[in-house]
Amino acid sequence: MKFKKFLCSTAFAISATSALAAQNVIEIDDTHPGIVINKQNMMGADLAIWNPPSRYYDMTPALVDGGYTIFRFPNGSLSNDYHWNGAGKYDSTGLWTPSEESWAPGFLGETIYRGTTKDNYGFIRRSHLADNNMETMWWGEILDPKDPPWIVIEFPEKKDLDSIVIDWGNLRPKSFDFSYWTEDYADYPGVHQHAENKLKRWGTVKVTGNQTKYKFPTTRARYVAVKFKTTDLPSKGVQIREMKLYSGSDDLLAGNDYKFFAMSTRNGDKPRTDWTNIKWHFEEFMTYINQLPKLVNGQKAQAVICVNAGTGTSKEAAAWVKYANKVKKYNIKQWQIGNELDGEWEESGPLSARQYAARFIEYARAMKAVDPSIILHGPLFSTHKMLQKGAGLNDGKYWMAEFLRIVGDAEKADGKRYLDVVDLHTYPYWAPENLNAKDMLKASLDVAWNADTLNAWMNRYLEGKRRVFLSEFSTSVQGSQIWMDYPQAAGIANIFAQYAVRFGDRFQALPWDAFGNVFEGPDHTWGTISMTALLKEGSWNRWASLEPTAEYFGVYMAFKRFLENGYAVVPVKSTTADVVPYAICKGNNCNTLLINLTDSKQVVQINRKSDKKKTNGVRTEIDVFGEDQFKWIGDQRNAYPYPKMGPSGRRLEGKNTDIEIPPFGTVVVRMNPPAQANNAPEVLAIALEKKVMTAGDTLDLFVTAVQDGGELAGADIQIDKWEKKPLTIHATPDDGKWNSSIESFHVKIPVTDKVIKEAQELKITLIGKNKKKATFKVPFRVRGAYRTTSVMQNFDNGLDNVSWFPVVNGDNATSMDAKIINGNPPLGGYIRHDFIVEQPPELGWPNYSGAYYAIPEEVKKSVGIVFDYATTHNNPQGYIELQIMSSQVEDYDEFMIRLKNTHGNWTRDTLIWENMQQEGWGKTIPQLDPTKIKNFAFRARHSGKGFISLDNIYLLGEDGKEVPMPRGLRRLR
Repeated sequence: MKFKKFLCSTAFAISATSALAAQNVIEIDDTHPGIVINKQNMMGADLAIWNPPSRYYDMTPALVDGGYTIFRFPNGSLSNDYHWNGAGKYDSTGLWTPSEESWAPGFLGETIYRGTTKDNYGFIRRSHLADNNMETMWWGEILDPKDPPWIVIEFPEKKDLDSIVIDWGNLRPKSFDFSYWTEDYADYPGVHQHAENKLKRWGTVKVTGNQTKYKFPTTRARYVAVKFKTTDLPSKGVQIREMKLYSGSDDLLAGNDYKFFAMSTRNGDKPRTDWTNIKWHFEEFMTYINQLPKLVNGQKAQAVICVNAGTGTSKEAAAWVKYANKVKKYNIKQWQIGNELDGEWEESGPLSARQYAARFIEYARAMKAVDPSIILHGPLFSTHKMLQKGAGLNDGKYWMAEFLRIVGDAEKADGKRYLDVVDLHTYPYWAPENLNAKDMLKASLDVAWNADTLNAWMNRYLEGKRRVFLSEFSTSVQGSQIWMDYPQAAGIANIFAQYAVRFGDRFQALPWDAFGNVFEGPDHTWGTISMTALLKEGSWNRWASLEPTAEYFGVYMAFKRFLENGYAVVPVKSTTADVVPYAICKGNNCNTLLINLTDSKQVVQINRKSDKKKTNGVRTEIDVFGEDQFKWIGDQRNAYPYPKMGPSGRRLEGKNTDIEIPPFGTVVVRMNPPAQANNAPEVLAIALEKKVMTAGDTLDLFVTAVQDGGELAGADIQIDKWEKKPLTIHATPDDGKWNSSIESFHVKIPVTDKVIKEAQELKITLIGKNKKKATFKVPFRVRGAYRTTSVMQNFDNGLDNVSWFPVVNGDNATSMDAKIINGNPPLGGYIRHDFIVEQPPELGWPNYSGAYYAIPEEVKKSVGIVFDYATTHNNPQGYIELQIMSSQVEDYDEFMIRLKNTHGNWTRDTLIWENMQQEGWGKTIPQLDPTKIKNFAFRARHSGKGFISLDNIYLLGEDGKEVPMPRGLRRLR
């Protein structure tokens, strides 16, 4: 048997015979150690309620191998919407009180006092201040008498304004100040959080009844504000039912071309109806983390709970502490109070620093009264930019500094500690267009001085050291292909390292997110900020329905390869700005993280101040991650990684001291890494590009293996029955040498027509230098050549002979029709389904209109289908999907594939059952079983109109006589 081994490029291998001239020197001063790294419970993952439980069970190897031990629940922003106990009742003002006798799965609510306009990841709600409904209202409460509720209206450009009308609720003020912003533009985040006061009053308006009308000289302005004095307000705050702002006879608030910002919105909500029956509830979450294996150092998974400080109450939060720690004895220590409530995207947000501080202290007192041992986090600030957000009164003070000051003062006055962990988020790169890796990496450098500012404020306002939790971080919050590719690893590692070298003795971090679906960004490419992605159709991965992203490997490089317990942070500098270094040392051991900010290879040498006279006996390993290990192919929603390996190690040998860093790459240099002789090899990543193959295909395998504290010596690939006899391949790592504690390799084996056609296993045996071995098995299948074996439907015999029925959602205009268009041989007739989809405003997912087809018994013996189709949808966001319903699925997460919008042109498609995937929000089914298929559904999604035309639906088989299709283009997926 002849086969080929295809190795990844060795462009970044370390050569022992021809050293390159170093372009850069990294100077490490290991004679001045700083803080000592403590990795215990440092890494966290967000296990959000929007994913099904099976998603996290599939993810378990990723979390365990990555060293993740703290797990956040219920989410980020949804934490401010989530009621942890579904048993309880609302009071007359919309406050939820959980039951003390029973527990039920939690649910999501939405504020009933909406003041701020909501548009957050598809959740869109109009402000009650101008929804033309006198039954709804905004209710602003007084959280801090020095910072009462107020309102800002922001237009996209200046408008001519001349009068305002306000209809009050039962709580109305004695008067209010009406002002406008004197400048053309207020930098983000806007007037409500601007550090400077550039508001000019039109006047102070007296309130004498249920409605107030105020006319003022016509003024051209983009921002206006309605402000109150606490002395003019009832003790329970202020209520507004409707506002109108006029330019002549035009009410500018009647449309949607503006945004409200309402500060200090009173809590209170109602259950959401568009998102119910959440399977990933608190008890399911606790069951999951309690079954996770302990790390080798004995660390056990721990929960971090984010309580609802948006629409919930301190009483509800305290009840959660009591249930978790007193009733269930979970002994959960870490609790976060709200999420990003400085942001207008949060339910009941935004809050000023003073308003949030008041709510935080109220919650802290209530929660610590139940269990004084808990550790409280705040404020979960939405940004690392310390000088971006004003405190809320346009008084020159900054949000984070003012929060720390107020809490610090309360702690001194009460003689108690309320804030145990300063918690913040970091997403440094944001651009409306021209997204690119170089600017992203440049933006990631913005963390350092902001972290120093935060540290200075903590020292100034708080007594004693506090932990720092980076409870969300990534390079951006936008969708883009860039975040899926290898530069994302460099960006994520760079952000993490800047915090770790400052707070590494008291630091925790949580990369966003554990899993997130891809979405379209401003550059019209698709991506997400996530450590995992849905598996490429037809492939196999150790992580079941998921596969790693570059972000996962970036975190792995920074946390698992760079940081070491007991090492001290030391000063380090680079002779050029092209490479950013970070260093930690302990005695003769030293780790250096190197980030290449450029699109060209960089060559560096490392000098240690304590080791300049000692040039021999230093064992140096270089771990590399760049485009030779991982590359994202494509920029749309069906893109995928290839190659798909993790980091790969090299050794510096002989007199060579040059270290090569790939473009936008990440490198960890480990000098004299500690040895652990007894560790066995382990697998970090295994992927098979195709799990079902036919003759002419290639068995395409990627593996990343590790042996902590050791050295890998080889790997054998074995298949018991290949061409009627066993096949053994001795794998070669991507740099050609087995000499590191982490190695990646890529093997390709041609599938000939002599290969046995059946389900088999590929066995990978990893061998350590210490002779220890580990074996891993990968399933695959070689099948016979596909052929069309029967006609399911060719639409040549009229509509009465087509077994179909419409299924549409909603009592509205949504519809699905059908008609047969007759034609001449050989193609004959076809069916055309005309559809209308109306999107209900309260529905949180794209509505559908479907044509469902009953299936013949022959489908259960088939391996797939071939069919012709032509489609059109007049909504650019709309799409057509083919859904295969199976009795294997019990939660509606059916197997499906998106079809092209062909704009009326015909195309031919081939679907193989074994390669199909579910939509991804329910329980994962490993593989579609054709014997369990119930019916097909061709469905249009999103509002709009169009048609789905179908013809020549043929079943595929591996054997039997071929039934030829009419001539046409066959396009294999």
